[in-house]
Amino acid sequence: MQIDMHYYGTYAMAAAAGIPRDDAEIVAHASQYVDDQDHEELRSVRTVNGDTCEAVIGIATAHSPYDISADVGLMKSVINKLTRHPMNSTADDSRLVWVPFHFLPGGGNGKYLERIMCKRDSQIAQEMIDHHIKQKDEKFNLQLLGIAAHVYADTFSHFGFSGTTSSLNQVEKDTISLDGHTSSKMQEMLWNVSERIKTGFANNSGLGHGGVDTLPDMPFLKWEFEHALGYVDKRDNTVNFLEACRRLHDHFTCFANEKGYSTPRISFDEIASTVENILCYEGDNYERSDQWKVAMKNGHLGPVELCKDYNSRSWTEELIGAMENRNATSITSSSAYLFHTAAEYHRHYVLKRLLPAHQVIVA
Repeated sequence: MQIDMHYYGTYAMAAAAGIPRDDAEIVAHASQYVDDQDHEELRSVRTVNGDTCEAVIGIATAHSPYDISADVGLMKSVINKLTRHPMNSTADDSRLVWVPFHFLPGGGNGKYLERIMCKRDSQIAQEMIDHHIKQKDEKFNLQLLGIAAHVYADTFSHFGFSGTTSSLNQVEKDTISLDGHTSSKMQEMLWNVSERIKTGFANNSGLGHGGVDTLPDMPFLKWEFEHALGYVDKRDNTVNFLEACRRLHDHFTCFANEKGYSTPRISFDEIASTVENILCYEGDNYERSDQWKVAMKNGHLGPVELCKDYNSRSWTEELIGAMENRNATSITSSSAYLFHTAAEYHRHYVLKRLLPAHQVIVA
């Protein structure tokens, strides 16, 4: 999924479920920030004599599977993207980033590569978000809920693929086909020459859903392909995304009840047709985001007020400002610091507690 769903759609579902606007914006920002926080650099403020002020190390929740550039060899680029250390390191960021934040394993009784595949609305995914909702008294509870919302929503688009390099992520490229109602303009955008080249490499490498590029993330698409396991996977993204919205609304309602919010709310059934119309809109992620904003502005989502636009730099800049002022209270209260705290909490819970409880050992 992309910013239209992870930020604007998530905000709309949170606000519709009765989470106050300011809190809903934090939840939505954290959800989208999962796709934007791609570094683990040390941030600190030092005095002239070498004294180090409070330091914060970011928790990476995103990175690109490939980076084709003129000055870096392709294979070296891929390896560097998947490892946090030099070329000879065995550290695999896909297990620390993709698995807990984007391709939550669904478990089950199959072979290992099947058990680590993401599954739509799996028991593991439900346990994850239910557990995070119960952390309502933690200072980072809103950021944690946003991270959970991102991971949970992604199970409705990333299912059938895993976050580690796997032969089961490969697809028969010649079997990929888009629904005949998809406009020629959109087909050209999705399948131009550079996309085919990139998709071909990603498919051969077996990384995530690279073999089908961004097709799982387009809410309006109907498409199909032959899966590595041998079956034909026919997908209606609108149906899957609509169910994701419904289930997010359910979970946000539980959180609102846990917190005791008295904010006006609306049932999902009352806005389902509006949400479906938004998801059916054919356009890029910015155009699709605008559909959510128009619906909010025109009151088509009930009590949901128009949210502020997403700014990927705002939380980082807030943290940097607090550190420059050498104010520990401001640092630990900043949204970015709380996000990193929540991300570390989530990663440890998923990799060291939740997955092992389901006999899935990833990292």
